[in-house]
Amino acid sequence: MKKNLFKSLVDFPVSDEDKRYLNQSIKLEKYKKDESVFRQGEICPKVYFIGTGLVKLSYLTLEGKEYIKSFISENEMFGSLQSQLSGGGSSFSAIAMEELELEVLDFSIMKELIERYPALQKLLLGFFQQLALKKEIREYEFLCLSAQQRYENFCLNYPEMSARIKQSELALYLGITPIALSRLKHRK
Repeated sequence: MKKNLFKSLVDFPVSDEDKRYLNQSIKLEKYKKDESVFRQGEICPKVYFIGTGLVKLSYLTLEGKEYIKSFISENEMFGSLQSQLSGGGSSFSAIAMEELELEVLDFSIMKELIERYPALQKLLLGFFQQLALKKEIREYEFLCLSAQQRYENFCLNYPEMSARIKQSELALYLGITPIALSRLKHRK
């Protein structure tokens, strides 16, 4: 693993007892390519930090059509806020696109420690700010930009990602067909 975010929380100014508690609570999980971390509808009150690998977060309609909401890679976190905050099933699935190594922590443990330590509150606030910004940009792109502009933005902002994902998955992320993506690539 490149970086251990949850393990690094042990370095925060917390009591030795809480450091041991946190250390014991962090689980390391590995997933093979195409394996599900969690599926839409499952209750998953955990927070995941990617050490190595790539995950796609996607929605599946009742008709079986997939929509990719995001790709998450090394040194990023993900989880289902719906499961974490309300105890309901996740509204999306998390699927390994490459072999994955994850650090996993129950949200309740993270929340418990954050309530006791303001330094950890700042860390979580920063994470939620980045998540909100990413979501706002994604919404803007879908509502205000053409498919060509969305594709160009993706290539500009995530150049390393293009080599790691299938073109069919990039098309789903952009909200277009693989044929339309092929046309966009030839125009560029």
